[in-house]
Amino acid sequence: MKIQEMTCVLIPTLNEIETIERVIEGFYQNGFTNILVVDGGSVDGTGEKAEEKGATVILQSGEGKGSAVREAFQMIESEMILMVDGDGTYLAEDGLSMVKPLKGGKDHTIGDRFYDMSPGAMSLVNQVGNRLINMLFFKIYGEDFRDVLSGYHAFKKDSIEDLFLTSEGFGIEIELGIRCVSGDISTEVVPISYRSRTGDSVAKLNPIRDGIVIVKTLYKLAQTSNPLFYFGSIGIIGLIIGGILGGYAMFEWAYQSRIHQVIIVIGAFFLLLGSQIVMLGMFSENILELHREKRNSIRKG
Repeated sequence: MKIQEMTCVLIPTLNEIETIERVIEGFYQNGFTNILVVDGGSVDGTGEKAEEKGATVILQSGEGKGSAVREAFQMIESEMILMVDGDGTYLAEDGLSMVKPLKGGKDHTIGDRFYDMSPGAMSLVNQVGNRLINMLFFKIYGEDFRDVLSGYHAFKKDSIEDLFLTSEGFGIEIELGIRCVSGDISTEVVPISYRSRTGDSVAKLNPIRDGIVIVKTLYKLAQTSNPLFYFGSIGIIGLIIGGILGGYAMFEWAYQSRIHQVIIVIGAFFLLLGSQIVMLGMFSENILELHREKRNSIRKG
């Protein structure tokens, strides 16, 4: 059986009437015949157009891309899943390159848009934002996926069954990356092409609003994926506040012979609280490492 026949192409959509037909045809031409379109409530006929082209179309019950992805993961039975946006910015020609590493033993692939990005495909603001988020991801989670916000992913079905996904909107991409790191799901970055939108197709992502959501997701999920960073950053803030207050109280006592009892008490409180939170982070990190070692031993066994 060809690898394309083992793969379900998942396309979450919302009002993509301008591009969905071309996207589906592109995958047909590259040997992919099992195409699932999850319609987020389009009012422009996207779902109907996808059905006309032979794709299976379901209307998602929730709202947002994250909800569409979760619902699709639950119903897909194919051995492999190739997830791509329906806006025509990703090329079906890259689909085979995305799924091939799965046959070679990988569990997950991410398409790197920056490898071959056409001029104007991404605004300067979005490029800067993407770079910053990729840098934050690397600093927090220790993995360089190069384009963690890419909308082009491929998975082995059995590798995503245990992923506990919660994001509703565009935070789903960053959550997928985080869950793969924390779950030790082997991931390969695949160079892909990224093209400008065509016709009247309109970008759904708001760089400010969705950027804040993505950064919040990065930090929130660190609580269970990198507790040392999550609790450590909070604890360090407490230690800094306590240190500043304590330093000020000592300065006043040494040079002005003033004793600020309230400031001393508050400073000591922040120092104690900060140190305890840092210790909590270290303890949680040790527990997480033990859990990972146990999970890996179960997999190998």
